[in-house]
Amino acid sequence: MATRVSQAEKELMWKLYQKYGVIKVVAEKLNRNSSTVSRYVREYEAAVSATSYVLNVKNI
Repeated sequence: MATRVSQAEKELMWKLYQKYGVIKVVAEKLNRNSSTVSRYVREYEAAVSATSYVLNVKNI
């Protein structure tokens, strides 16, 4: 049975991806499927990017 990915684990996936730069390495370290890690890394990256964009627009 599949286990849910917590918000803390999503953040950890993103941090590990920033450190190693390879989805497969992150997946192996967290004992998750590469497609799961890829999905949540992209999702977290999009959230970070959107937040950065909003903050930059607000400062103009």
